Amino acid sequence: METVLVVGASGNIGISTILAARNTGRNVMAVVRNAAAQDKIVRHVGSRDGITFVQADVTQADGLKRVLEQVKTGRLPDFQHVYAAGECRVTAAMACGLTRDAIVGTLNCEKVSTMDIETFHQVMRLSCEANIYAYNATFQYLIEQGKPNSTWTIITGGLGDLGIGGAVSIAQGALFAFAGVGAYECMRTNVRFNEVYLALQVAVDDVAVKNKLVKASRFAQVYERILDRKDLKSARVYVENERDIDHLRFEKKLPDSPLVKMALDGDLHL
Repeated sequence: METVLVVGASGNIGISTILAARNTGRNVMAVVRNAAAQDKIVRHVGSRDGITFVQADVTQADGLKRVLEQVKTGRLPDFQHVYAAGECRVTAAMACGLTRDAIVGTLNCEKVSTMDIETFHQVMRLSCEANIYAYNATFQYLIEQGKPNSTWTIITGGLGDLGIGGAVSIAQGALFAFAGVGAYECMRTNVRFNEVYLALQVAVDDVAVKNKLVKASRFAQVYERILDRKDLKSARVYVENERDIDHLRFEKKLPDSPLVKMALDGDLHL
């Protein structure tokens, strides 16, 4: 049975990802910071069935690399899929008046022109760098394993285009570019790298009902379809309205540029 490694597992998107994995008959390795996060997941998904919990600080460069060491030595299960689920802060978003916009990452709406630079670095570390660490720790492993239909999926947020989220908007813009890198590096490999561009607010089901947001259990359908679509690779999947949950809407992440082919063939020298 396949396993999905979920980074940011206790957030709204992480819980949605766990539900999707279980709905498609896959096991889950959920990376959490502490026991409280683990308990939160169990509370929202209903049971521990099929879930292996591992504690790690994914904001540190070696956090997931230590997890991978345990996988390689057999202390943790092998995995074929990775989902970098980020972190959604529903209550913080509502407090800032952003109830219907995409909030992916740690929310800090302070103006960049006046914010403390250390705060800026913290937001970038949590909202952007942690995803890069996850990719650096796991992507090459998926290639080395050579399992067909392996996937690496990242969630990005609409705040990167709106500009109203301060440092979070900057972090999301960086992740848009990172997703382009992943889309390129997965070409001619066994791994399908895809970006999910979310411009709806998703919350765990009880919070979603209370605040008229999208349920995590409903949003899970998007990842279920990504796992099922073996032809979906190097794409951006758009989720900007609820119709996009029912029918995948996507486009190629990278332009049809001869430079991409030249780079793949080793003929591009920069």
